[in-house]
Amino acid sequence: MRVLVLYVDRDGDLKQAGIATPVVGRDNVLRLGIQYILRHPDDSDANAIFAAVKIYDSLEEKLGKGNVEVAVVCGSPDERMANLVVLDELGQVLTSFDADAIYFVSDGPSDEAAVMAIQTRRPVISVERVIVKQSRSVEETVSLIRYYLTKAVREPEYRRYTVGIPSFLLFLYALSIFINIQIISYILELGVLFLLFLLMMYGFGVYDFLKTILRKYEVTFAVSVVSLFAVTVYFILALSGYLGIRVPQSLSIQYNGLVPAVVLVVPIVSYAIEGFLRTQRISRSVFILAALVFSFFYFIMPPIVGAVGGSLDVRLFFEGVLLFSATTILGIIIALVLSRALPSVIK
Repeated sequence: MRVLVLYVDRDGDLKQAGIATPVVGRDNVLRLGIQYILRHPDDSDANAIFAAVKIYDSLEEKLGKGNVEVAVVCGSPDERMANLVVLDELGQVLTSFDADAIYFVSDGPSDEAAVMAIQTRRPVISVERVIVKQSRSVEETVSLIRYYLTKAVREPEYRRYTVGIPSFLLFLYALSIFINIQIISYILELGVLFLLFLLMMYGFGVYDFLKTILRKYEVTFAVSVVSLFAVTVYFILALSGYLGIRVPQSLSIQYNGLVPAVVLVVPIVSYAIEGFLRTQRISRSVFILAALVFSFFYFIMPPIVGAVGGSLDVRLFFEGVLLFSATTILGIIIALVLSRALPSVIK
């Protein structure tokens, strides 16, 4: 196997320092690293370049001379062009060393955004992120924090997120207080609640799970996240009295199984529509899953919610189970009938 150890400077810092890329070969890359670190001794790019040389030396011992090469390629400060420039320089490198696989080296997540583009040319067998160790003294820590805060505030790429969005939200909140419009405060509070919900999903792995399943269905992914948020808030408000949670009288609601049933079926419908637009086909399982979700929350959840309040209506529960089973069977029958009636659409 021929392996290319590739350091990618996706945002083009090396070019802005007047260094021409691509650079191929251990001696050339080592010379590049020394040249760059003399100009920018505080930049992590130089450390990552030296790390690429070290990885090259390690792989050469295992795979043999001639089976490993090291190279440095650059992208562009323009986010829209960065990956295209990286691929163009990678093509030049592969002309001189036709690798079977690439060992990707970077100094942070921004450079790793080029991995997917590079995989269109050669498989990436490993990704090595070089973390630069910093001094633990208070002075160095303060200096480092000040450096990154200045970068976050001044650079247009980050300024819109660190300054623009927070300032806009605070402006809306202050405006709502000044002109006494309560609805704006509610919207902002709901936005903060949704953000915390996203962080909670990310922390427990639900966000990654949904993203993995719905990788090709971006609209359905967004609809699923919003639906889960709406249902979670709805259940908390509906069960607040039973759980001892105090909420304003205006937000106190009685549980109605139709609301979560419909809200949770919406992502399934979105998945069916988005899938049909992509493949011109609809899976039979969509109808069965919709029947399962709708009937569970519409027929079975109401007696369970009543049980949380301390009174389980056994008759209502068994009726719900029977209706749930009947609706599920009906969903299966509908799926089978449609697959026979519309074989070119329903599979």
